[in-house]
Amino acid sequence: MADNATYSPEVTFIPAGTPPHRARTSAAPAVLPLALGVPVVAWQALFFAAPLVFLIVITFWQVKSFRLEPAFVLDNWSRILGSGTFHSALIHTLVVASTTTVLALLLAFPAAYTIALRLPIRLRDLAVAMLVVPVFSSYMLRIYAWQIVLSPEGMTNSALQWLGVGPLPLLGGGFSLQIGLLTLTLPIAVLIITFALSGVDPTLIEAAENMGYRRSRVIAHVLVPSVRPALTLAATTTFLLAFGDYVSPLFMTGSRPPTLSILIVDTVKSGSQWPRASVIGVAMLVVLAGVFGLGRWFVSRGMKR
Repeated sequence: MADNATYSPEVTFIPAGTPPHRARTSAAPAVLPLALGVPVVAWQALFFAAPLVFLIVITFWQVKSFRLEPAFVLDNWSRILGSGTFHSALIHTLVVASTTTVLALLLAFPAAYTIALRLPIRLRDLAVAMLVVPVFSSYMLRIYAWQIVLSPEGMTNSALQWLGVGPLPLLGGGFSLQIGLLTLTLPIAVLIITFALSGVDPTLIEAAENMGYRRSRVIAHVLVPSVRPALTLAATTTFLLAFGDYVSPLFMTGSRPPTLSILIVDTVKSGSQWPRASVIGVAMLVVLAGVFGLGRWFVSRGMKR
C-alpha cells in the first residue's frame, strides 16, 4: 500500500479534439518545406546568381594579347557608357521593343477576346492548341520561313508582281524586324490574355450589358480593369523578349542598325573584348529589371484603386 501511495505516474495532457497523429508530430520541426525549397534555391544560385556575379566581376577585367586577365579597372565601363555606338544601339533597341509591345497588345487583346468569350468550347480549345504549338516550335525555322515569304523573289513579291506591283523591299528593314519579333512574342501575349479573360466572372459582363452598356464600354470598363495584371504581364514579357532577341535583328535586318544583342556579339569579335561585352549585358539587365519593376508597380497601383 505504501508503494502504491508513493507512485505518481507522469501524465501528458492532450487538448480535447486534437488528432493523435498531430499530437505526436506537433513538436517536430517543419523540415519538409525547407527540404523542398533547397533544390530550388540551389538551382537559382548555381545557374542564375553565380553567372550574374561572374558577369559583373568580368566587367572590371582587362584584355591583353587577346587574353582575359583579372584586374579592377573602370576603363570598360567608361568606354562603353561613353560610346555613341552604344547610345544609338540602346535607343534603337528601346524603340523596337516598345513598338513590338504596343503592336502585340493591340493584336493580342482582340484575338484573346474572340477566343475566350466568343468561340464555342471546342473551337476555343483548338485555338489555344494552335497558339501553344508555335511557342514550342523552332523560332529559327519560323524566321527562315518568313525570309522565304518576304525576300525579293519570295512568295509575297511573286504575288505582287503577278498583280503588276513590286517587287517591294519587304526584307531588311523595320517592317520585317517587327514581323520577326511578333512571331516570337504574339502567341505568348495572346495566351496570357486568353487565360485571364477566361477567368472573368460572366455575371459582371451580363450585369454591364443589362445596364445598357455597349460592347466597347463593357470592354473598356469591365474587361480591361479585370485583366489589368494579365495585360501588364503580357506587355512585360513581350518587351523582355523583344529587347533581348538576337535572331530577328540578325536574320530579318542583317544587323543594320545593330541592337544591343548584336552589339554584344560585335564587341566580342573585336579583339575578344569580353569585359566590354559584359558591360553591355549588365546594362541590358538593368533596363530589363527597371521594366519589370515598373510593371510590378503598375499592377500594385491598379489593385489599390
